Amino acid sequence: MKIDNEECGVCEDCIDVCPEEAIIKKAFKVEINENKCDDCGECVDICPVGAIYDE
Repeated sequence: MKIDNEECGVCEDCIDVCPEEAIIKKAFKVEINENKCDDCGECVDICPVGAIYDE
């Protein structure tokens, strides 16, 4: 998964929904730890602005 940080409003919905705790907030942006992410897509579905996408 990838995050378009220019579109992301840092609402933290993706952080809350991630079952692998692979998404963290860092300095006013959100990052995905690709080593933890299992590509389940829950973050894509929950993102209200469509800032998270599958490569």
